[in-house]
Amino acid sequence: MSDDEGFYDTPTPRIKASKGEHYYGIKPGTGRYDFPPPPGTVRPPRGYMRCTRKASAFSDQIRLQNWRERLLQLGLREDEGLLFDELCAEGLETMDPQAAKDWLEAHAQRAIDRAGGGVGARRGTARHTMLQVKMETGVITGHRTMRLQLESLFEALERHELDVLPGWSERVVCNPRYGIIGTLDLGVSCRRTGQIGILDLKTQRQFWSYMEISGQQEGYDSAPWVWEGPRSPEGAWVRAPKWDLVGVQGGVAPGRRVALLAHMPQEPGPGQLPVEIHEVDLTFGAEVMEVAGRNIELRSRGASVAGGRRVGGMRPVPPIRASVGVAPRAIAQ
Repeated sequence: MSDDEGFYDTPTPRIKASKGEHYYGIKPGTGRYDFPPPPGTVRPPRGYMRCTRKASAFSDQIRLQNWRERLLQLGLREDEGLLFDELCAEGLETMDPQAAKDWLEAHAQRAIDRAGGGVGARRGTARHTMLQVKMETGVITGHRTMRLQLESLFEALERHELDVLPGWSERVVCNPRYGIIGTLDLGVSCRRTGQIGILDLKTQRQFWSYMEISGQQEGYDSAPWVWEGPRSPEGAWVRAPKWDLVGVQGGVAPGRRVALLAHMPQEPGPGQLPVEIHEVDLTFGAEVMEVAGRNIELRSRGASVAGGRRVGGMRPVPPIRASVGVAPRAIAQ
């Protein structure tokens, strides 16, 4: 089992608009969505953050960092140490510091990828793609195991008496309250209650924490805007439906607002089936998003060097002491 599971979100295609004014996707080099703001709202100064990135703003990343360090070392050993040879041969000492930094970071990522660092994310993305193709075209793609997982997903929805809402697959939503844009996987309706809610496909082997996930789902669920039409100037933001799905008796949040997760592990071998439906408490998710936003603000202030905003720096010496310092006396002696 790899420890990277659960740290990835589904990539959004980088599609340029015809006039080049917006990418209508994640703008390269920024990690942020580039869409026009919804009617009556103002685009955040630094652009819209991805919902998953916002939800993870105060999470413990030590597991991810440790995993990357392990894979980096393993990757340098692959191909009889080819990447290590390239590292030693590169003239880093003669480079501009920024160019050397960029090269080292890219080379580290190559080593991580060579050790299999991107496999989990790519397997998860493939299952998202398979589900999207099925919902949009009716065609079932994927190899035998993937098809069994897809069939198990729909069996799980049937057990829970949930129907997929037509037209609600891979929809881009905007939540100005949190300054985020994200892509939710599915909208579903409950046959018993008529309530509607969101469902997200999760492909990690196990849930080691629901904290970030609940925040992510709150960002989707409370988003008042959804993108309608092509990802180009011909599309537009329209009002999203009012999701009202609540937790069932015996679950984690009976009678409270919830979002659903379809757990479809992507690792090869046993444990992939059956697909199970989880629910997360959106009340807790709202707390996560509020604290995440506050943490982002505190990080920004803590790193600021602007006058009147910085929170740390050199302590000034009183003027009468500043003129006669220790160093000048020591030199004179």
